[in-house]
Amino acid sequence: MKGVHEDDQLVPKHFEGYIERNEFSVAKGDDVIGRLLFISLEKGDSLPDIARHFSLGLNGVSAINPGVDIWVPKAGERITLPLSFILPDAPRKGIVINLAAMRLFQFKGEGNSLEVFTYPVGVGTEERPSPTGQMHVERKVVRPTWHVPVSIAKDHLIKGDLLPAAVLPGPQNPLGEYALYLSKPSYLIHGTNKPASIGLRATNGCIRLYPEDIKRLYRNTPVKTPVYIVNQPYLLGQRNGLVYMEVHAPLENMDAAEFDRIYAKLRAIEKESGRTLDWSKVKKVLIEARGVPVPIFETRQGSGKEVAEPMEVKHPSKLYGRPEIPVLKTDAWSVLAADMRDKTDAVRLSAIINHQGPQIPARVLAKNDNYHVIAGPFNDAKEAKDAIKRLKIDLEIDGKLIEPIKKRSLEKGGDKR
Repeated sequence: MKGVHEDDQLVPKHFEGYIERNEFSVAKGDDVIGRLLFISLEKGDSLPDIARHFSLGLNGVSAINPGVDIWVPKAGERITLPLSFILPDAPRKGIVINLAAMRLFQFKGEGNSLEVFTYPVGVGTEERPSPTGQMHVERKVVRPTWHVPVSIAKDHLIKGDLLPAAVLPGPQNPLGEYALYLSKPSYLIHGTNKPASIGLRATNGCIRLYPEDIKRLYRNTPVKTPVYIVNQPYLLGQRNGLVYMEVHAPLENMDAAEFDRIYAKLRAIEKESGRTLDWSKVKKVLIEARGVPVPIFETRQGSGKEVAEPMEVKHPSKLYGRPEIPVLKTDAWSVLAADMRDKTDAVRLSAIINHQGPQIPARVLAKNDNYHVIAGPFNDAKEAKDAIKRLKIDLEIDGKLIEPIKKRSLEKGGDKR
């Protein structure tokens, strides 16, 4: 049996004080959990790093902070952390995934002791969407092998990337360290070696979680756990006598049925409460689609209940999961990824490269009036050439190999000592 200290190691430690990220209690009759937070950014921050530290998806952080540069936000800029959610309209048992919100909810207990664990997810692309419907966890695997589907192998081959028939466990395996195989064949809930893709439509239909989140979900999920996957961009919920509405940008090809359902529910709430709904506020929520619960009116007067005010959170001393950039050594192999005139553009590209999965370390070096984006260091020429290949396939960047200075000196006539 696992001890307490071992269990504590399953989730990251955060040093800015206790903030509810993943685990919430749900009061009877309530549908809304959590609260909004504010944080002031520091130099070197990126939204993917902030999102991961607070167990949010990039979609959620970007939607509620329009206009903020994803990769090079301004130091001192104050942003909102959307750690408040309306529970999907689905059975509150097992696992419920709302594709529109790119959020997974796991329910434990029942009645007055209901708890919900929630995590951001990456979902399928438009070409290969995630399925909807009811299913269950068929089996669980630690360090799974990825058996590459023929269709995916063909897509990679077009880009010049020849995949093997199977990818063994390790840093190159896109399934990460843990996988829950669903009863719907070929679909999994799994980890990832591309953490920056959480909160994006970036998978081939599977549900993808941060490494630390899938570890916790794996531990808490028995085989045969029911899984409900829904696509609900329009959400309604109540908490403390208030009615909230949460709207996400709907996925493509969304028909009018979902909106009609939420409109009928709004009218029913209006009729039952005997109060007129502020439809101008509803329209504003629909247009903005910020992806957070917004109060639209009270269901009863004189309740004395108020909206939970957003709270300021101190910037952590270290962002969990932020890519580490090793020191660039002159006697190691490296790659020139770009030569740019604008410093901000160079810093942005460097951040994007750093967040590839697995990471390709990169930094910006000033040279004369230009800024070089250098990837590395790499242990040998093969590693450097592999990085060049990945830069081309993933980012359409034509990298140039940089040999170690010592090697170049020897080729020009020997050691100068």
